[in-house]
Parts: sequence; C-alpha cells; structure tokens
Amino acid sequence: MAKRFFAQHGVPYTEKDVTTNEAYMDELKALVGRFITPVVVIDGEVLLGFGANMARVRELLRQGGYLDGEP
Repeated sequence: MAKRFFAQHGVPYTEKDVTTNEAYMDELKALVGRFITPVVVIDGEVLLGFGANMARVRELLRQGGYLDGEP
C-alpha cells in the first residue's frame, strides 16, 4: 500500500526489507524497539503503520512539497 501510494504520487522512497537483510532488522529494532512493519520515516518522523497514519503522511508530504493541491 505504501509503495504504491508513493509511486503514484512521485514520492521517492527507499525500501528496506527486514526479512532479507539482518542489518535492516537491527536498524528497525534500534529505531522503534521492536519488530513491526511497515515503518515509514518522513523527515525524521517515525510512523508505525501506513494506513492508520495516512492523514499525517499526507501532511508531511505536503510540507515537503509533494501532493500539492491534493486533499
């Protein structure tokens, strides 16, 4: 869901698959203290989950110059 949303809106992102890379898993645990996905980080703000945080995702992306003119 997150990848599709970002791609549809031209938002660059980096995907880190914690199931295939132990270093990414360690990074996730250091960031949030546990295994939970998805984790979205926008301008340093950590959001646990995507759909439940859609309003905040949109707000942060608008502040970053994305989603101009979209609700």
